Amino acid sequence: MNWDDFRIFLEISKTGGLKKAARSLDMHHTSCARRLSALEEKLGTRLFDRLPAGYTLTPEGAALARSMRIVQDEFNGIERNLTGKDLKLEGPIKLSLPNGFAQHLLMPDIREFMDLYPGIDLELNMTYSFSDLANREADVAIRHVENPPLSLAGALVGRISWCAYASETYLETHDPVGKPEGCHWLGGGDPTKHLNWAGKKNFPDVPVRGNLYSDVLQRTAAQSNAGIASLPCYIGDKAAGLQRIPTAKPELGDMIWVLAHQDMIGNARVKTLIQFLKEAFASKSHLLEGREEGVSDI
Repeated sequence: MNWDDFRIFLEISKTGGLKKAARSLDMHHTSCARRLSALEEKLGTRLFDRLPAGYTLTPEGAALARSMRIVQDEFNGIERNLTGKDLKLEGPIKLSLPNGFAQHLLMPDIREFMDLYPGIDLELNMTYSFSDLANREADVAIRHVENPPLSLAGALVGRISWCAYASETYLETHDPVGKPEGCHWLGGGDPTKHLNWAGKKNFPDVPVRGNLYSDVLQRTAAQSNAGIASLPCYIGDKAAGLQRIPTAKPELGDMIWVLAHQDMIGNARVKTLIQFLKEAFASKSHLLEGREEGVSDI
């Protein structure tokens, strides 16, 4: 049996008319009539007497209506209970985010969120993978991506600017502009994509060495005088002992999205966390874009 057929039956019994019930349910009256006839056929009994004054319940219809109202009240109670729990800002929520954001940008904001919403039990998972959302291993994820999968919903909260950095000590003995062959980039990830790094095309003669596939590793290696790193500006500009290499300028790169699975986007805790993160990223746009606070152009 289809519960929608019983809803139509109950609405007709309540209004006493086919057209009134159809208007209440936002349906065409012929659809209501067809569904009611199908229900009567399945049950093997007539539920209404079709009279000029309207639809009147038969004894069998009246008995069914009493039973269905009890079922409907139970359904409504369950829905209210679930909705009420969802509206409360209490319970667990899992946030997945890249290491760089966790360690160098958002931790003060995460602490503030936990202070503001003590009933929410926030769990952090540092990863770059989308699979955590698809497999429900996370409720909300912060990701670098141009076009999120259609199964996800959320907000575009900014873009990251990147630049080339090296330690002050390294630049005292290395000249990327005048003697590029004596310097080297710190490799990271797929070597065929090195030319896409911010600043790499401006220093094409600086060779690449090693493979440190993490912005945190790149920063630490550069601070250890190991070479030139391509870093997000929010990491490189705040890293002790690092500076942008001569003539290097920030370049806009990855888009930043705060995302949740489509069927979780209406959850109160999810909505609250996404809105909070949107505001947190907005307040840090100057750090993300590698510019001074209050200055609009990179």
